[in-house]
Amino acid sequence: MKKVLLLAVTAALALSACAPRYNPNSQKPDTELSCTEIKGEIARAQSARDEAGKNRGLSAQNVAWAIFFIPGIVANEYTNDQVQKAADERISKLNQLYAVKRCS
Repeated sequence: MKKVLLLAVTAALALSACAPRYNPNSQKPDTELSCTEIKGEIARAQSARDEAGKNRGLSAQNVAWAIFFIPGIVANEYTNDQVQKAADERISKLNQLYAVKRCS
Protein backbone atom coordinates (compact mmCIF):
# COMPACT_ATOMS: atom_id res chain seq x y z
CA MET A 1 0.00 0.00 0.00
CA LYS A 2 2.82 2.40 0.84
CA LYS A 3 4.44 1.76 -2.55
CA VAL A 4 1.20 2.52 -4.39
CA LEU A 5 0.73 5.73 -2.42
CA LEU A 6 4.33 6.74 -3.00
CA LEU A 7 3.97 6.05 -6.73
CA ALA A 8 0.76 8.08 -6.89
CA VAL A 9 2.32 11.04 -5.07
CA THR A 10 5.43 10.89 -7.25
CA ALA A 11 3.33 10.77 -10.41
CA ALA A 12 1.18 13.67 -9.21
CA LEU A 13 4.23 15.81 -8.52
CA ALA A 14 5.78 14.95 -11.87
CA LEU A 15 2.59 15.70 -13.78
CA SER A 16 1.98 18.97 -11.93
CA ALA A 17 5.17 20.28 -13.49
CA CYS A 18 3.48 19.90 -16.90
CA ALA A 19 0.82 22.53 -16.20
CA PRO A 20 1.36 25.79 -18.06
CA ARG A 21 2.30 28.81 -16.04
CA TYR A 22 1.76 32.40 -17.00
CA ASN A 23 3.04 35.43 -15.16
CA PRO A 24 1.27 38.45 -16.65
CA ASN A 25 3.84 40.90 -15.30
CA SER A 26 6.49 42.25 -17.63
CA GLN A 27 9.94 43.38 -16.53
CA LYS A 28 8.96 47.04 -16.64
CA PRO A 29 5.69 48.90 -16.09
CA ASP A 30 3.17 48.66 -18.93
CA THR A 31 3.22 52.42 -19.51
CA GLU A 32 6.93 52.25 -20.32
CA LEU A 33 6.58 49.49 -22.92
CA SER A 34 7.29 50.40 -26.53
CA CYS A 35 4.93 49.35 -29.32
CA THR A 36 7.25 46.47 -30.22
CA GLU A 37 7.40 45.33 -26.60
CA ILE A 38 3.61 45.48 -26.34
CA LYS A 39 3.34 43.23 -29.41
CA GLY A 40 5.82 40.83 -27.81
CA GLU A 41 3.85 40.74 -24.56
CA ILE A 42 0.62 40.09 -26.48
CA ALA A 43 2.32 37.21 -28.32
CA ARG A 44 3.63 35.79 -25.02
CA ALA A 45 0.16 35.94 -23.45
CA GLN A 46 -1.43 34.37 -26.53
CA SER A 47 1.15 31.58 -26.49
CA ALA A 48 0.38 30.79 -22.83
CA ARG A 49 -3.34 30.86 -23.60
CA ASP A 50 -2.94 28.49 -26.53
CA GLU A 51 -0.83 26.06 -24.49
CA ALA A 52 -3.43 26.00 -21.72
CA GLY A 53 -6.17 25.40 -24.29
CA LYS A 54 -4.32 22.40 -25.68
CA ASN A 55 -4.13 20.87 -22.20
CA ARG A 56 -7.87 21.03 -21.56
CA GLY A 57 -10.45 18.34 -22.25
CA LEU A 58 -9.27 15.00 -23.57
CA SER A 59 -5.58 15.85 -23.62
CA ALA A 60 -2.59 13.60 -23.07
CA GLN A 61 -2.03 15.40 -19.78
CA ASN A 62 -5.52 14.60 -18.52
CA VAL A 63 -5.24 10.99 -19.68
CA ALA A 64 -2.04 10.67 -17.65
CA TRP A 65 -3.79 12.23 -14.67
CA ALA A 66 -6.63 9.72 -15.06
CA ILE A 67 -4.19 6.82 -14.98
CA PHE A 68 -2.24 7.97 -11.94
CA PHE A 69 -4.38 10.35 -9.89
CA ILE A 70 -8.04 11.10 -10.75
CA PRO A 71 -8.31 14.38 -8.76
CA GLY A 72 -5.40 15.67 -10.84
CA ILE A 73 -7.77 16.08 -13.79
CA VAL A 74 -9.81 18.62 -11.85
CA ALA A 75 -6.69 20.46 -10.72
CA ASN A 76 -5.32 20.46 -14.26
CA GLU A 77 -8.56 21.83 -15.72
CA TYR A 78 -8.71 24.53 -13.03
CA THR A 79 -5.08 25.57 -13.60
CA ASN A 80 -5.55 25.75 -17.35
CA ASP A 81 -8.73 27.78 -16.89
CA GLN A 82 -6.90 30.25 -14.64
CA VAL A 83 -4.05 30.61 -17.15
CA GLN A 84 -6.52 31.31 -19.95
CA LYS A 85 -8.38 33.91 -17.88
CA ALA A 86 -5.15 35.68 -16.86
CA ALA A 87 -3.93 35.68 -20.47
CA ASP A 88 -7.26 37.04 -21.75
CA GLU A 89 -7.18 39.88 -19.20
CA ARG A 90 -3.57 40.68 -20.07
CA ILE A 91 -4.24 40.67 -23.82
CA SER A 92 -7.22 42.99 -23.32
CA LYS A 93 -5.16 45.39 -21.19
CA LEU A 94 -2.26 45.37 -23.68
CA ASN A 95 -4.59 45.97 -26.64
CA GLN A 96 -5.99 49.02 -24.84
CA LEU A 97 -2.47 50.29 -24.19
CA TYR A 98 -1.56 49.62 -27.83
CA ALA A 99 -4.52 51.79 -28.93
CA VAL A 100 -3.72 54.56 -26.44
CA LYS A 101 -0.11 54.74 -27.65
CA ARG A 102 -1.41 54.81 -31.25
CA CYS A 103 0.77 51.94 -32.34
CA SER A 104 0.09 50.77 -35.88
